[in-house]
Amino acid sequence: FWLKKDEFVNTLTEKEVIFDLWNGETSGSDSYGRLTVYLTASSTPLRMNVMSGTTGFADVNLDTGLSETTLADGTWRHYALTFKNNAGQTTINAYVNGDKKQTLGPLSLNFLEVTGALRARIGALTSTPSGNVYHGIDLAGAGKLSASLDEFRYWKVERTHEDISKNYFRHVYGGTNTDISNTELGVYYKFNEGITSDSAIDATVLDYSGRITNGNWIGYPGSSARNVGSAIV
Repeated sequence: FWLKKDEFVNTLTEKEVIFDLWNGETSGSDSYGRLTVYLTASSTPLRMNVMSGTTGFADVNLDTGLSETTLADGTWRHYALTFKNNAGQTTINAYVNGDKKQTLGPLSLNFLEVTGALRARIGALTSTPSGNVYHGIDLAGAGKLSASLDEFRYWKVERTHEDISKNYFRHVYGGTNTDISNTELGVYYKFNEGITSDSAIDATVLDYSGRITNGNWIGYPGSSARNVGSAIV
């Protein structure tokens, strides 16, 4: 994804969610799956939580070389994260503008396949985070992101350094389950629908992956939230 952020306002929220994916299972169960990428005002602002069953990481520091001040400087940058499990060991990579900034692992954590009806939100939590401290509290929709986003892509396989560096600054083509063109591309939001000024239409975010997983913009504030330009340009 491309992201541009102007400032952190801690009085609004301590953590700002970029992406939260959940399979609907109860935390602590063997079938639980969750991936949350978020920002926090610190010397290393890009963080993540990732869980497969009871195995996972919490508040992982994705050190991209950007601090709270330099990340929130009003500049468009492209961020890419990859997660790969191989023979019971997991490796995580973080990239900025096509350059690899950090590799974590291989780590001795065996992430199993996460199955079920995957659901996700961009810019807020899908549901309450795991952990006893949150039990009984409904935090769906919390942790709202204050930033601009563009060209969000979710891939079902690990993208190589070459894949990312060649394609972060240009559009890619979607595929379908019967077309071998980028069939691993699960979701692709270009945010290029234009602005009709009809909120019932503009609140839909089109999926360009070929699977028609269109997004619904909850609490769509009106045409001022959209932009017909491109972070790539």
